[in-house]
Amino acid sequence: MSIMWFYDEAREMQEYQNLSEAVRGLEREYLEIRVLLRDAENSLKQDPESDYLAAKVKYLRKRLADLEKEAPRLASDVPLEIALFTPPHG
Repeated sequence: MSIMWFYDEAREMQEYQNLSEAVRGLEREYLEIRVLLRDAENSLKQDPESDYLAAKVKYLRKRLADLEKEAPRLASDVPLEIALFTPPHG
């Protein structure tokens, strides 16, 4: 007789799939904004007088902060799906 654990079947569960899909979308947006912000900050260092670049950096920082406020786990060291759907280590 084989024992099935919740964790063995998690990937088959619709709720897990829905959460994973939503998480991937947020993570993709978060990463895209971080890359754009990094590039904009580097460009601003090259041209510190540019009002356009300063406004772009300000906007991207705000957007990043909004995403982190909406989903604090984006800046967390432990992904939400790990915390919810995996057994504790140890």
